[in-house]
Amino acid sequence: MRRLAALLGALAFASTASAETTPTQQDIANIEQCVRSVGARGNQRQVFRSCTELIAGPCRNGTTLEIADCLMRETNAWDTWLNAWWKPMRTRAEANGSWERLLAAQRQWIKDRDAECFRAYDSVDGGSLRVIYGAACHRDLTARKAIEFYFSLYR
Repeated sequence: MRRLAALLGALAFASTASAETTPTQQDIANIEQCVRSVGARGNQRQVFRSCTELIAGPCRNGTTLEIADCLMRETNAWDTWLNAWWKPMRTRAEANGSWERLLAAQRQWIKDRDAECFRAYDSVDGGSLRVIYGAACHRDLTARKAIEFYFSLYR
């Protein structure tokens, strides 16, 4: 538990130590446009490969904190869609009687995501690079879950 707190603390420090991590409306719209466009002709894996790095990619030559900030900004943009697509998922699950199962699965996903991202963070023995590993993990897993929701609802 202390390690998870350290990861979350490092991510929070990175986000307050430099640039803003709140996505712009354009960031959020770009992700939606990419998901809908690639998703119309491709599978979830293709959407993930095409639509991640839209925000963080241009930051790859920055400092560790700039890279982490961009990854967290992108995570927050994906999280916006995850939350938006959660609402119709919930409505559908309540209508078909699977709400408790969906809610339990989502709670377990959050625990699993946090554990996996801590392992990614902890895989680097010290140093600021671990913040990038943890932030990239959160972005990737959040994007994958949002894409999964999108495909469940609209494909």
